[in-house]
Amino acid sequence: MSAVSDIKSVGVVGGSLGGLFQAVALAELGLDVTVWERSAGRPDDRGAGIVLQPGVAWFLNTFCGVDPDSVSVPVTHRQFFARDGRSHQTLMRQQMISWGAIYQSLRDRLDRARYHDGRPATALVPRPDGVAVHVGDTVQPVDLAIIADGSASRHRGLVAPDSTPRYAGYVAYRGVIDETELPEDLSALFRDRFSFYDGERTQFLCYFIPGDFGATAPGSRRMNWVWYVRADAPALDRVTTDRDGAAHGLSLPPGLIAPQVYAELLDRAQKVLPEPLRRLVELTREPFAQAILDGRVSRMRQDRLLLTGDAAFVVRPHTAASAEKAAADAIILFTALQQLPSLDAALAAWENNRLAEGDALYRHGVGLGQRLGLNGPVPASAAVSGQNY
Repeated sequence: MSAVSDIKSVGVVGGSLGGLFQAVALAELGLDVTVWERSAGRPDDRGAGIVLQPGVAWFLNTFCGVDPDSVSVPVTHRQFFARDGRSHQTLMRQQMISWGAIYQSLRDRLDRARYHDGRPATALVPRPDGVAVHVGDTVQPVDLAIIADGSASRHRGLVAPDSTPRYAGYVAYRGVIDETELPEDLSALFRDRFSFYDGERTQFLCYFIPGDFGATAPGSRRMNWVWYVRADAPALDRVTTDRDGAAHGLSLPPGLIAPQVYAELLDRAQKVLPEPLRRLVELTREPFAQAILDGRVSRMRQDRLLLTGDAAFVVRPHTAASAEKAAADAIILFTALQQLPSLDAALAAWENNRLAEGDALYRHGVGLGQRLGLNGPVPASAAVSGQNY
């Protein structure tokens, strides 16, 4: 007898990667899984490149039947630029994937009837034998509820009060360029390379990723770049206020950058970046931005409510571990439910394991930011709320 026999139904609040990893794994155990996602429709796939870590690769292959090599782009070397544009390389093989390729692989594996987009969970109410999930005018009881609604989680406080993520003092400008729009000399310079530039209190990195939801054929890929820049609270407000004057809080979607902020970005690129990297910024039609956050919790479980993914630990992107952490949350829960004799034992073991890894990744990310000279003083008002993300 295992802990799986103690539950029949699972509700997952949040249908991005963290929620989908959990839903796919738990459905494999024969559990009745339902996912509620606030956003409606197919998400934009142009946002994020991700280093394909072993846990994500294993998950895609084992649970989704997807060969990770078929939805990722290999690199053979790391390339390090100096300010004058010269570079040197070291051998290091890695695989690069996009957020959309992982998302599509997970969605394709999950029964469509289990996934309800445009249906936010408005309340989670603990019950003696589970949790009542309130969605619109309906209430659905489940034996186990998993909170996976991201760094701005509206339900985190049910498990971990006073654990709101905080702004780390810098932003990540991001951009993607379709391979067909990249000049051949730049394409050749970056092909098969994971490229870096570490400047004075700044870092820029770039690499090729799959194109639309996993396309890897030559000509269908995208160049993905990230540029970390220090920004105090007023600067963050300027960066995330769009061209129409609307404030977005802690992120700015593609296509909305204000003209003055865009002009300043190009001017900074001219003054700070090596010439090949400056050209990437100039070639990007719709750069976007996000605040870098730090978030950790002291607990991930309250009875039959669990925190997972970025709803629990928000780790800095330098760690290249956010998706890996979310996949591991799901893998460890899947294993604990199978191997341990009771639900309480399984959930306790899962929480102990994930708290330890989450805290280690959190501290590692803060240390990397310090090493790069990016950490800055953060005002007391810099806590994140679910209303402004």
